[in-house]
Amino acid sequence: MTMHILASGALIADPQPREAANGRRFATALIRADEAALVSVIAFGEAAERVLEFAKGDALAASGKAKLTAWTGRDGIEKHGISVLADQIIFTKPRRRISAKVPRQSHSVLRPAREARSPLPHDRADGLWTELAP
Repeated sequence: MTMHILASGALIADPQPREAANGRRFATALIRADEAALVSVIAFGEAAERVLEFAKGDALAASGKAKLTAWTGRDGIEKHGISVLADQIIFTKPRRRISAKVPRQSHSVLRPAREARSPLPHDRADGLWTELAP
């Protein structure tokens, strides 16, 4: 049974580039989903490149196949968690501006700013009904 999840949280360390024994490159990251839950993210290909753009403290979301994992911590106590084989990585908060020289847009490029419109005339629902009636 395959389980797909969307996990989001803040990176608790910088993501790490890795290389498998077969030479395939990938990236790993660890996000804190809440106070107690840690989610391990493993990404290949474009998703790996995307993960490596982030740094400790950045908020991100990873979606993909999930697997429950267990390991023994340095303290000797068995721990449990979730690993996500990520197929999609997204940034969940706007990035900090690097330069003050870049002007901030007051509207989205995809959605232009609304033009000022004159106020609607006083209307009543029953007045609309009489205008639409045959």
